[in-house]
Amino acid sequence: VSRTFLADQRKVTEIILETERVADRILANKQKLVELDKRRQETREALRVIEKHFPLRRIWISIGSMLVKQDRQGAVDLLRKDQQTTEADIERIRGEQKLLVTKQRDLEHERPLRGFNLKPLSTAEIAGIRSNLPGF
Repeated sequence: VSRTFLADQRKVTEIILETERVADRILANKQKLVELDKRRQETREALRVIEKHFPLRRIWISIGSMLVKQDRQGAVDLLRKDQQTTEADIERIRGEQKLLVTKQRDLEHERPLRGFNLKPLSTAEIAGIRSNLPGF
């Protein structure tokens, strides 16, 4: 067996292993996104219930495995902070996911996905379009 054949075989094995590592990270990120979305929805539901049905000064909330009695505004502030943290984590993972998918496609020698890196228009950009295009 020639040395070039062994070198080629090692290179192919490294590429396959790297492809599998990237694919595993993509799947792990998808699972994290599902968990974070569930947490975001639960936080949203908790905020809605507190704001609508609990005009009391102090309420019971669960933090992890602890049950804590806290003033209403403190609980709402805590839930909103958790909501912001969850949103930031979701956006961070989505950004990482885009990079991983691009890397995966490069490793598989496929063309990059078209439109995968699109970003929404800002409020100022939409206002500019509306001012210049009647009926938009």
